[in-house]
Amino acid sequence: MTVRRRFLLAPSFARLIQRERGGLRHVEGFFPERRDRSSWVRVEENKGLLILKTVSLDSEAEDQTDIPVGHAHALLDVCAGEVDYTRTTVPISEGQALVDEILRPRALHLVTMEFASEEETGAFRPPEWFGPEVTADPRYTNQSIALRGLAEVPEIPLSDAALNSLIDTLEGRFPAQARMAISRPRAKQVPMTRAKAQTSGETVKVNLDEIEQAMMREMEKTLQTGKPE
Repeated sequence: MTVRRRFLLAPSFARLIQRERGGLRHVEGFFPERRDRSSWVRVEENKGLLILKTVSLDSEAEDQTDIPVGHAHALLDVCAGEVDYTRTTVPISEGQALVDEILRPRALHLVTMEFASEEETGAFRPPEWFGPEVTADPRYTNQSIALRGLAEVPEIPLSDAALNSLIDTLEGRFPAQARMAISRPRAKQVPMTRAKAQTSGETVKVNLDEIEQAMMREMEKTLQTGKPE
């Protein structure tokens, strides 16, 4: 069983992600709701899917079947409501984030995480570029958006920390790697030390005080050389 968590996303972040990674257009058409099941058809570029979701007291199951694209478009014509969106897959340290820019019936930006178990779901800690979580809010499911619409979309607060988190993600720098980089503030001196060690075959330690003193001596020599006799 696939377990999902869903979050709002700032429109500017979604735009940046799509610009960097592109996306795949989806159209989903939903049939009228039933108490114990729901069904919809999805068109992904040149692929058609018919999806059935059944719900019981203690579980739910989702089955999908490939269908010809022509049949999928014919089913879209008789659906009760549609949602049209562009999906971008973004790798993160915990798996893949599914970023959706919903175009119809109204503009909305969401990011979804999928998990194989409840344990994985509970252990997930969203990165800072994710917006507020709406997993428990039925208004933000594709089915609800398609069949009932959405009255308003809350503004998502932006911050430097969230932007930097997104840039790290797009550059493949995940939280564990970021912490390693932060713990080495003197990284600028490392290449020079390693270069010397490779040529001499010995371990060389860089003493900043000695370097500063040597630079001062060189400056004094230069000033003395430039003085008139």
